[in-house]
Amino acid sequence: MSDLIIIGAGIAGATVAHAAKEAGLKVTVLERDSICSGGSHAAGAFLSPKISKPSPYKTLLNRALAYSLAFYEKNFPDLLHKSGLWKLPLDTEDTKRLQSYEPYIDITWERKGDGYFFPNAGIVDPHKVCEALLAGVTLHEKSNVVSLHRDEAAWIACDDRGRSHRARYLVLATGSAPDLIPLPCLRRKNIGGYRYDVCFDGQEKITCNIHKDYSISTFLQKEHKTIVGATHIREKIDLENAAREDRYRLIERASETVPMPDVQILKSYTGYRNFSFDYFPILGPAVDARSTLEAFPAIQKGARVPPERYCYYPDLYLHTALGSRGFVFAPWLATMLIEAIIHKKAIDTPLLPATRFRKWAQKRQKL
Repeated sequence: MSDLIIIGAGIAGATVAHAAKEAGLKVTVLERDSICSGGSHAAGAFLSPKISKPSPYKTLLNRALAYSLAFYEKNFPDLLHKSGLWKLPLDTEDTKRLQSYEPYIDITWERKGDGYFFPNAGIVDPHKVCEALLAGVTLHEKSNVVSLHRDEAAWIACDDRGRSHRARYLVLATGSAPDLIPLPCLRRKNIGGYRYDVCFDGQEKITCNIHKDYSISTFLQKEHKTIVGATHIREKIDLENAAREDRYRLIERASETVPMPDVQILKSYTGYRNFSFDYFPILGPAVDARSTLEAFPAIQKGARVPPERYCYYPDLYLHTALGSRGFVFAPWLATMLIEAIIHKKAIDTPLLPATRFRKWAQKRQKL
């Protein structure tokens, strides 16, 4: 029996596994496909700041960025390319918008051409990072969990091969995959994307990451490649076919920023990423929505019930909806989650499933 079962071996699950292992827990990770599949598979893994007027989301993201840069530099320095980010405007209107944000930029920056350069930014290798994070934990790939239930002492996860796994604590880090328990209050959306590993004449001249409505990486010398990617596909389509045809003209648009003569696509990656509707990640104990409404039906009419009185699934936690910033958010949130599980430390209110439940319940007449 393990102390903790984590379902999902993308960046969300992998960082929780690493934090739990560092805290001395015995960890089992179950993954229906392979390490760094799903949304993490398609990620460019860019570590970049948020540029906007002050907001809780901006504060959260930029705190997570500082943490993740230090985390990767300390633990996996060979996988981090801290080469900075050059943020470019989309058009004239976007130039004006970005200029209006200048008084609110609270991290190191400088003007570069018609854009903004942030030295404290970078990129990591998504697959190698997830593999490194999962070193030393029990990992079962191709383990598609089909049922979850709990006895008096533990969660039992059963997969489609008839195997069962037991642990006191359970973390769902399943991203865009279907929920394994009812979570009606957590409204989320999946947005697809694809990226390419490419090589082209002159790519050695790219010395920083570039972002517009797509991202271009710095030249990765060891792999002799550059990464080009974007996440913007809201409809459900065949992503592999879209990448094969470059249906969204990713290479053509990127070439308008960085000329790519004789470009060769070395490999493509596709996947859907999971977003909450307010873009905040979802982290913390899972609310049993039906039981809570049965206990407190007046919540639907606006009654204020303290979240600590809600009904929760015992020892069940979520780490999901990281969106397109998964490799920025995940290390910090995973540390926060393990401290909450072991030491009962508070999780920031905007992240909690309970915060979503209250908003959802007040819009409902009934389940």
